Amino acid sequence: MQYVPWVKRILYAMARSNSKSEFAERISWPFWLWLLSLLMTASIYLTIWAPFGNRNAIITSLITSTAFIYFSQKSKLEIVVINNWLYVGEAMIERKYIGRVSILNHDKFLQIRGPQADPACFNATRFWVSTGVMVELKDRNDPTPYWLISSRHARALAAALN
Repeated sequence: MQYVPWVKRILYAMARSNSKSEFAERISWPFWLWLLSLLMTASIYLTIWAPFGNRNAIITSLITSTAFIYFSQKSKLEIVVINNWLYVGEAMIERKYIGRVSILNHDKFLQIRGPQADPACFNATRFWVSTGVMVELKDRNDPTPYWLISSRHARALAAALN
C-alpha cells in the first residue's frame, strides 16, 4: 500500500474517532512561532515599504506570509498508533518490529538529539517540542537503530507502543 498524504489525514481522523485506536497526536506550530513569523513579515514589510513604496511591500509581505503558511503545513507531524502500526509523518512500522520504548524528558531528549545522536536513526523531532520517545527497533534487516519522535504526550505514546 502506498502511503499518500490523503491516507495520512484519513488515518488521523480514524484514530481520533475510533475507540480501537491507541494514540493520535498532531504537532503543529505553537502560538509563539506564529507570532514570530508575523513579526518577521511586518519587519520585511517596513524594510521594503521605506525605499520602494506600498505596492512592493504588500507583494513581498504576501509572498513571505505564503511561505510561512507553506512551511507550517510541511512541518506538521502526525503520530498515529492504530491496528498494530505506528505512523509518524510519512513513515510507518509494524508493532512487531518495535523493541523497547523509552520516555525522554527535556534534558535526555536534548542529549539524544544533539551530542549523543546516531546519524542512522529516524529523526521525527520538532524543535518546539521538548519531550519525546525513543523507539528501538528489533528488525535485523533495517539499519535504523531507533526512531526519535517528538511528542507532547510521550507517556501516552510509550504506553500505546508497549
